[in-house]
Amino acid sequence: MDGTLVLINLLGGVALLLWGLRMVSTGVMRAFGRELGVFLKFCLRNRFQSFFGGLTVTMLLQSSTATALLTASFAGRGLLPATAGIAIILGADVGTTLVAQILSFDLSFLAPVFLFVGFVRHATATNTRAKNLGRIMLGLGMMLSALAMLATASEPIRDSSVSQYVLTSLSGEPVLVVLLAAVITIIAHSSLATVLFALSLSLTGHFPIDVAYAMVLGANIGGAVPPIMATLKAEKAARRAPLANLICRLIIVVATIPFIAVIEPQLAMLEPSPARQIVNLHTLVNLTCAIVFLPFVGPLGRLTERLLPEGDEVDENAPQPLYLDKAALESPQLAMANAVRETLRMGDILEKMCRSLKLILGGANGQNFRQVRESHAVIKDFDGAIKGYLTKLGRESLDEQDEQRCTEILNFTTAIDHISNIVVMNMVELVETAQKNQVAISDEDIQDEFRLLDMVLVNLRMSFSVLMTADATAATKLIERKQTFRVAERKAVNEHLQRLRSDQMLDQEASAIHLSLLSDMRRINSLLSSGAYLVAGQKEK
Repeated sequence: MDGTLVLINLLGGVALLLWGLRMVSTGVMRAFGRELGVFLKFCLRNRFQSFFGGLTVTMLLQSSTATALLTASFAGRGLLPATAGIAIILGADVGTTLVAQILSFDLSFLAPVFLFVGFVRHATATNTRAKNLGRIMLGLGMMLSALAMLATASEPIRDSSVSQYVLTSLSGEPVLVVLLAAVITIIAHSSLATVLFALSLSLTGHFPIDVAYAMVLGANIGGAVPPIMATLKAEKAARRAPLANLICRLIIVVATIPFIAVIEPQLAMLEPSPARQIVNLHTLVNLTCAIVFLPFVGPLGRLTERLLPEGDEVDENAPQPLYLDKAALESPQLAMANAVRETLRMGDILEKMCRSLKLILGGANGQNFRQVRESHAVIKDFDGAIKGYLTKLGRESLDEQDEQRCTEILNFTTAIDHISNIVVMNMVELVETAQKNQVAISDEDIQDEFRLLDMVLVNLRMSFSVLMTADATAATKLIERKQTFRVAERKAVNEHLQRLRSDQMLDQEASAIHLSLLSDMRRINSLLSSGAYLVAGQKEK
């Protein structure tokens, strides 16, 4: 029963540590994600600036995985080359060791201070950034509490003959321990957590130091895997820097394993404390990795380009969302950038749908009807996926600017979905009925329909620009084009009515279908400009 309680306490301490790490990381990303992104872009002038940029960001995020995902997202959007991405992640690896260095000291007396101040700040904050600052302090308090909890929970291991037998049996088996620690780190998604756990066990005084060293090496391999797993479905450019990081760490760890016995007395001479030796090894491994590979980021970049060539990129025309990366949800700015990319693809599908509609209006065959209905189903899938993705952000994670941007994206996807419904359920049905009943629409009316549909297509492309840039000037121009379309639509209706009055032989059913089609185009045009009112800061008329 005592062993069960020890295990439960250890698991609880690890869970609290992981949750504290997550709160700090998400709090920093939500509060300063945009600024961190700008900072990383500023650090792209050379490999050394990129290295120190990655180091700085990771010390703030307390997660090299978060920095790696941030870097992968920028690389996937073509904002940084593979060489800069590799340098940033090498810096991130060193940054997480410096966090471990700080946490290796006994700072448990600060835990209640961080918890209290963080709670008060989070509970009384009136804006999102202030609330996330409270979240960061709460996370720090949880991490320090978890370390104290792990140290207390691991004390019975010192007196347990079973645990001593297990630990002694692992001593001298570095490869096995490295593999076990790597698996634990992959599950935990944090090399820092694994290193701090080893540090806590070392405080018992009966934890073999060679086992602790092997755990550190395993944590360094395992810590490189989560970014690769998170970017499996991303573009090749986004996957190259994480892959290069794994290659670098594997080489350094494999080269270090045979020399654990040699390194151990050297680190002991530097600092006799086992806890300090563990974090010093962690720092030494990552510093060595950076010193060895930073001069060769160019060849590493070319190697990853060969391993992940451009020729096999994801199909932009694939009828399903491709860029709704769940890992990017940690940063609202990155998540919304991904959502915009998918929304633009959704808009491209609608544009093809409208072009097929134009062929249908001109008397095209049944294949075009089928294409329109298939596009309608795809748009439905995109709409649900994008809305579900943005919903996962949670409103409390967004500041006022981000919330407005999120609303703009959702408004655009909703408009596209409604337009798709109008095209399929109204316009296509009307034309299909007219063809079945052999209702002949006059050439003048068809030309009016073509002219108005061309205006709709131009406004659709303008709405893409408004969505991408959120530019108030472009939004105002789109609103003005809405009024221009209304004038053109009224003119087409009036001319049709004049023809109807002057020629009593015109088909009344054809007239009703034509007027309904014009009305539907007016509704579509209004939906396209609805998002522009949000961007332009105007009320919809």
